[in-house]
Amino acid sequence: MESYRLENTQSGRSSWSLAGRMRMALLLLFIPVLLLGALYYLHVTRLLQSELSRQLTDENRKFSVIYVEPYLEELERQFQLLYQSIDYRDFLDPKAGQLAEYYRDWQGFFNLRGDLKYIYVGTEQKRIFITPEWVPDDQFDPRGRPWYLRAVAAPDRIVWTDPYYDYISGDLVMAMARALPDEDGKVRAVFAIDTVLNRLSEVLQGHSNRLDSRQMIVNTAGQLVAYPDTRRLLQTMDHPDWLTRMTQAEGQFVDNRSQLFVSYVRLPREGWILVSMLPTSQIEQASQSVLFNVLVVVALASLLYLIVALVWSRYFRRMTDEISSVIRAARSEAGDIPAEQMRELTHVYAELAAVGQDYQEARQQANLDKLTGLYNRRYFDEQLDNLLESGQVFFLGMMDLDNFKQVNDTFGHQTGDVVLKRVAQTGMALFNQHGWFCRYGGEELVLILLVEEERLARGMMEDMRLEVSLLHWREAGLSVTLSGGLARVQGGTVQDCLERVDALVYTSKRRGKNCISAAWDADPVVQDAAREALP
Repeated sequence: MESYRLENTQSGRSSWSLAGRMRMALLLLFIPVLLLGALYYLHVTRLLQSELSRQLTDENRKFSVIYVEPYLEELERQFQLLYQSIDYRDFLDPKAGQLAEYYRDWQGFFNLRGDLKYIYVGTEQKRIFITPEWVPDDQFDPRGRPWYLRAVAAPDRIVWTDPYYDYISGDLVMAMARALPDEDGKVRAVFAIDTVLNRLSEVLQGHSNRLDSRQMIVNTAGQLVAYPDTRRLLQTMDHPDWLTRMTQAEGQFVDNRSQLFVSYVRLPREGWILVSMLPTSQIEQASQSVLFNVLVVVALASLLYLIVALVWSRYFRRMTDEISSVIRAARSEAGDIPAEQMRELTHVYAELAAVGQDYQEARQQANLDKLTGLYNRRYFDEQLDNLLESGQVFFLGMMDLDNFKQVNDTFGHQTGDVVLKRVAQTGMALFNQHGWFCRYGGEELVLILLVEEERLARGMMEDMRLEVSLLHWREAGLSVTLSGGLARVQGGTVQDCLERVDALVYTSKRRGKNCISAAWDADPVVQDAAREALP
């Protein structure tokens, strides 16, 4: 009798202990759920801040590449055209007919551009020939002017003066000049133009972006060269101490005193810095808007987890009962089938696990490039063939790393592998949502873009080229660029399409590398290559 009571007591304690431990486990499992919710909120907040930071940096780069650099390059190009037409001897011994012809050409140049103020030539004889007409006083000597002195100091290139404010017209003006030497290299005169920089401020006024950020351009002294409020031009920026933090080619930081998130990029000319500013409150507001959604998701996840845990608890208890019955059946004299069924089930689970692992490994091996993680040539050919058969319009691009063999020979194949991996990561970040980016073999990369506009496809390829050229490397002297070809495709064969873009890549190589050639480019070299590649 005592033995029977002892067995019942031990059985009761064991049953209560199992049920209690399960309930305690369910309660304890809520703690990881809450921790995961908190970690998720922090992760989303940091991800949002990182995304805003990236977008602000991209705005800086695009503004520099699309507006500022092309503006200055076009101005220098047109300046060079005028410069090449000038003979310094015509101004040392001027004749009325010759001067009239120069003035007429210069006036025509004025009619083409609305941002010019003066075009002039200053000679060693202290004379100046200028359009529009301006009469200097008797003491005026062009040889002492900054534009003349800088041109004489660097006679083989175009020089720029510091910007200055014209209080008569209210314009911000900067002079561009180049020396006119004789056959012996002696500077006999200087050709110069004064250009109005207010246009850059007008671009800042009309420039809109997704982040509603503010931009300005400052020089190394902290003076405003371009600013939405043109009345502040050449005044000192509100936070000149930022200059000590803008030491790299580009970067970003948070100014806690002004509560601004600042991103900057140094422009290639005259030491100018393009600065974008975004209030940190905007980031905080975006984070707060995420908080409510995160809390709702955590609450729903907790509820769902509780339901699933309860269901699995019941399932577990039923499973233990079945195991007990199997054990009892196995221990019974009949010795029926349950033990065999358990062995069968174990075998099925093992087979399923093996099959699943084999399938994943085979799929990984078949479609992905082991080194870069990109889709491989086999996968690319399948996707390209499917698109061609469907008749869908898409853009096909091909990129080839410039001088990649030299990189391997100079820095080693291990460095070459690192280059391929980083270029692949850059491409995946740019193209992942717009098509397929694949490694075709060696240093050749191919791209299928499912976009509608030629401008967008070309812009994405140019972004890729620019991103790769801006990559920093640990190895001293290592610089990586790529050349690419882009074509609009609808129908045809895989071989014909690849031959078209391959010819365009070759054209980019002939054009000097580090460029993209599209089939619709106006460049005659590109057009010839596109026609030769047509089937």
